[in-house]
Amino acid sequence: MSRLPTMGAALLLTGFAVVLAILFNWILGELGLIGFDRRILLASVIVTVLVGFPIIVYALLIIRELNSSRRTLRQMTERLAWALDNAERANEAKSHFLANMSHELRTPLNAIIGFSDILRNERFGAVGDPRYREYAADINDSGVHLLGIINDILDLAKIDSGHASTTSETEFEVAAILESAERMVRLLAERGKIDFAVQPPESDIRLVGVERMVRQILVNVLSNAVKYTEPGGAVYLSTSLRNSGALVISVKDTGIGMTPEEIKIALTPFGQADSALSRKHQGTGLGLPLAKAMMELHGGRLLVRSAPGKGTSIILVFPPERVRAVDGEKAISQVS
Repeated sequence: MSRLPTMGAALLLTGFAVVLAILFNWILGELGLIGFDRRILLASVIVTVLVGFPIIVYALLIIRELNSSRRTLRQMTERLAWALDNAERANEAKSHFLANMSHELRTPLNAIIGFSDILRNERFGAVGDPRYREYAADINDSGVHLLGIINDILDLAKIDSGHASTTSETEFEVAAILESAERMVRLLAERGKIDFAVQPPESDIRLVGVERMVRQILVNVLSNAVKYTEPGGAVYLSTSLRNSGALVISVKDTGIGMTPEEIKIALTPFGQADSALSRKHQGTGLGLPLAKAMMELHGGRLLVRSAPGKGTSIILVFPPERVRAVDGEKAISQVS
């Protein structure tokens, strides 16, 4: 709005106010309440112009600013809606792309892993030079490592897109799943010269969930704990039941620890805390984010407590409705 229409409107409204002021004073004069004469008429005009005109101009300017702000807000809302729509489409396209790439990548990788395993173990006869076995072992290890990364990315993308579910959940023993995860990580701990101790549940407890996911959560958390603990350190896993019936699995290490900022990075997909020890190890930064996403998919929580130089504790909390006693009933509280 230009100044001319604003000033024109102000003058028009001021003139209207002057007419009303004159009319009001004339009515008072007719009622005998005041003496309506030329001085009263002139005073009404002057007072109305001096008082009313600035107020009217200010009000019109405020209205103009409000209209401008409303237009800007509407434009910003439209831009945000457009950006959100584009982001959702991009996320959906990413999920479709990763899903389509699953077959394209996994099939040749499985073939590479299978054939290299045959060569490494010489199942069809000796391959001659022992270096061939070493190369086959390297190929096999690299293929397994790459397949694990691809599986992690696809699992995280599936959860992020809302396509993952726990429809295939079963009821399984907590002690058995802890033992399975321990076997998978113990060799890594022994290679790193790290003390690895697991405290099983005090009683037979069962969980309702996707067994593969729960095992992967434990392996990811334990592997991270071992990975970022220096030789001579220790990693402890313990279990307990809260009074509410929730199952708590705690993994504590004596490693390098993290600051609050580094914890946020560690829980972000592909994020890794920038520390001297972390730079010595390869990784995609998907371990904790994937474990956290899978815990939330089960209605649980993954909590991180850490401080630099004081180690890290990862606490997995499974809700009471997923915890069962041996007889199939809801688990009885033991330890808070």
